[in-house]
Amino acid sequence: MKTSILDPDEKRFLRYEALRGWEIVDATARLCAMNLLLHGIGTPQGDSLVTVDDSLRTTPTEHFDMVLTNPPFGKNSSYKVVNAEGETEREDMSYLREDFWATTSNKQLNFLQHVRSLLEINGRAAIVVPDNVLFEGGAGETVRRRLLDQCDVHTLLRLPTGIFYAGGVKANVLFFDRKPPSESPWTKRLWIYDLRTNQSFTLKTRQLMRTDLDDFVACYNTSNRQERSETERLG
Repeated sequence: MKTSILDPDEKRFLRYEALRGWEIVDATARLCAMNLLLHGIGTPQGDSLVTVDDSLRTTPTEHFDMVLTNPPFGKNSSYKVVNAEGETEREDMSYLREDFWATTSNKQLNFLQHVRSLLEINGRAAIVVPDNVLFEGGAGETVRRRLLDQCDVHTLLRLPTGIFYAGGVKANVLFFDRKPPSESPWTKRLWIYDLRTNQSFTLKTRQLMRTDLDDFVACYNTSNRQERSETERLG
């Protein structure tokens, strides 16, 4: 079996520079930082690799070769206010950023735009998004069109229900690469893998396992995505 052994410089890069994260809840950020330390990433004496902040609030100052994320689900971003009667209300919150294609309170559309802004040119992303991101009009249509034009949106993995704590959530993993400016759209072909139809998972009795994704990984064809072809998954 072939093994990968990192040299000292690669180990140093992995421990101190390779990974970055943002988390809006302080306690969750501490848990994440502790988990990284337990796996040899970061150091207790140095700055945390997990920044406590609203990641959507400002334009990124760092850019990355790869972004992997499962943003918090929930259609709208909001904040609490106390009205004149002393009652607590929630108001929708939109993010006005120059690097965003559309101003919206839709949390998932904002994260999709944010992930694109985080990427270096030719950087790769995989982001979990609900179905509404794929079909919603208005700001959703604007974001999709711009994403297809400026990025190579090459793969959509349709996830089955029952794999998240919120029951009935219909989610997908969207894979895309950020590209340099071009007169013609970068997305030429979108490959869709359906792991949803005739599949049933639950958190208690049948959790999604790595082996359930083996066929997707094989069909993805990392060595040459252009040679992927239509297949029918059995079982």
